[in-house]
Amino acid sequence: MPRAFASPPSLRLTAGLALASLLTACPDGGSATTTDAATSATGDASTGGSETAGPTSAGSDATSAPTTGDPTTGTGGTTTTDPPVTTSDTSDTSDTTGTSDTTGEPVDPGWAERDYARVFLSGHSLTDNPLADFMLEIAAGVGVDLDYNQQIGIGSPIRVRTLGNSWDNLDWPGYRTGKNREGDGMDVIAELAAPQTLGPGEQYDTLVITERHDILGTIQWEDTTGLLRHYHDRLIDGNPAGQTLLYHSWLDIDKSAPEGWIVHEKNALFAWECVATKVNHTLEAEGRPDRLRTLPVGAALVHLVEAVLADEVAGIDGAMNQKLDQIFNDNVHLTPLGAYYAALVTHAAVFRSSPVGAPVPQGVPAGPAADLQQLAWDFVRGYYNDPASGQHSMEECRAFISDQVCGSFWTLLGEPQNVGGCSNHFANADAEGNPFRWPDPQWTPWPAP
Repeated sequence: MPRAFASPPSLRLTAGLALASLLTACPDGGSATTTDAATSATGDASTGGSETAGPTSAGSDATSAPTTGDPTTGTGGTTTTDPPVTTSDTSDTSDTTGTSDTTGEPVDPGWAERDYARVFLSGHSLTDNPLADFMLEIAAGVGVDLDYNQQIGIGSPIRVRTLGNSWDNLDWPGYRTGKNREGDGMDVIAELAAPQTLGPGEQYDTLVITERHDILGTIQWEDTTGLLRHYHDRLIDGNPAGQTLLYHSWLDIDKSAPEGWIVHEKNALFAWECVATKVNHTLEAEGRPDRLRTLPVGAALVHLVEAVLADEVAGIDGAMNQKLDQIFNDNVHLTPLGAYYAALVTHAAVFRSSPVGAPVPQGVPAGPAADLQQLAWDFVRGYYNDPASGQHSMEECRAFISDQVCGSFWTLLGEPQNVGGCSNHFANADAEGNPFRWPDPQWTPWPAP
């Protein structure tokens, strides 16, 4: 295998890394059950659990990641600190996301309003229908042109939607798994390169893709950065001007005590942004102008929850649990109202235009809709208009994840004993499974199909 990071069990043990298999299963029909599992705390426990387990939904043959699978990076490198930031040229692979003499101006959607989008959506139950269906209704109602297809693998990390169930699958069977807009098992690589389900001559211009929601676990064990880059490259194969939006998924909320969830998802956005930043480093180092951006749906959902709890959303009232029951169907999946809000946020990010005044789909309560439209627009517009949004050095990523995200992640999961190991792991630029360094002596792109 042409990649150095699929290390053997003995190396994993000497690295002192452990995987905790706790989080939410995403079974058929969008309902979730939570199963507690024992946590291995050998050495520095530094990963999360998984949004999965067991078979996928009907029409989807993608399966969840094994919780004892191979870690996804090789042995530690030699670089322990980031070099001074410079933007001179790509021969200096310094820790920066700026432009260079050889790359030109990066392709970034910025705040250019669009009235046309062809979107491919790759995800799991938190991005499953009716998200895309609602986006179609919103787009039609506000007079913009949207078409889409999708790959949904319930509970899946990006690894399952690319490599499949083995790290040795360099024929990339994972791209042929999952539920599509119609049916299942479409060859995603072929569809992105030469679309058969869009109009004649049309190309996908936007990839909306999410990782499994236990982002600290997937970063280490599922090679999120490497396989996200591979999926992005498949979009670019079909459309060199394409853009990728990394969709921030969220963990389970305790509806009787949501404070820990609120704190964590605000922190977690930083980690999702750092993943996109690392991929952007790899693109810039190759002299490419294309870039990824984060689609902050999880953070926008926090914004909605805070507004609801502050009685700022019409039509949502009652006790705390009753309010949150109108957004969350269980502890993680969304009600039709919650999914409508996620679709409003995604629409605003894709089109960079307001969804205010959009129609309200059947089955979505009309009372809160106007407030949700305005909240979604205000949040997305503020996020993308801030030039600092998502711009982090790898040193900043290591520090913030170590100091903040590890604590909120493991505290939310009820396993605070793992905070120290997680913090030590992500603070260490040489730690196996920690991609947040640049230059990265272990970075090697996955081979094209």
